[in-house]
Amino acid sequence: TALGVLVAFAGGLLVYGVIKRVHGLRLSQEEEYYGADLSIHKIGAISQD
Repeated sequence: TALGVLVAFAGGLLVYGVIKRVHGLRLSQEEEYYGADLSIHKIGAISQD
C-alpha cells in the first residue's frame, strides 16, 4: 500500500511539474478577477433564460 501511495505521489509530482512548466497552473490576476467561466470557457456563470 505504501509503495502504491509513493508511486502515485511521484507520478502526480511529475505530471503537475510538467504542466506547470509548459502551460502554468494558475490564471493571471485579470483572468482571476473575471473568473474561469469567462476567461477559459467564454460563458457566463448565470443563465440568460
